[in-house]
Amino acid sequence: MTELFRRATGCLQEAGWTCEPPLSTEDGVLSALRTAPDTVIRWVSSFSQLSNADETVWFLSRHDYSTGAEDAFAWNEFEQLSIQAATTDDELVAVARFWERHIPILLSVRDGYEYLAVRDDGAVVHGAEPDFEQAVVVFSRFEDLLRYIIARPAARNDVIERLLFDASSVTDTTPGR
Repeated sequence: MTELFRRATGCLQEAGWTCEPPLSTEDGVLSALRTAPDTVIRWVSSFSQLSNADETVWFLSRHDYSTGAEDAFAWNEFEQLSIQAATTDDELVAVARFWERHIPILLSVRDGYEYLAVRDDGAVVHGAEPDFEQAVVVFSRFEDLLRYIIARPAARNDVIERLLFDASSVTDTTPGR
């Protein structure tokens, strides 16, 4: 699995992303990650920063999930926004139920608020404002997202391409352009 992580971060770096090594090798699982698959816990522990060049799209690191993090965006920022927007008890319950089953792994503020999250069954979902809880499955397993990053197949996933490899943030090095 470590090789898969290394190759995926390497491909993101080739696309202009910044990757910083993990700050420490903390043991134990943070409460925010208690339902996360082991692969996701190991992934978020494999770097301290993983973001696009202008830091408008980033994968959450282990540090981001700690309760003491004082960054501009909390790991559960979109859940908090949904809670604030809820106008009935039923809406609050629906928001809570959704986020109990989903752990955000990537946040984007580039063109509005978007995220990728891992659902409790291992599927990777994409959600966006204004209704963050209307998420759609983009990969059936987290490892498939990493393999996609590495392979960048001809049959591309528009959501992932836009989030991770937006053409406007990558310099075209094709001769004659």
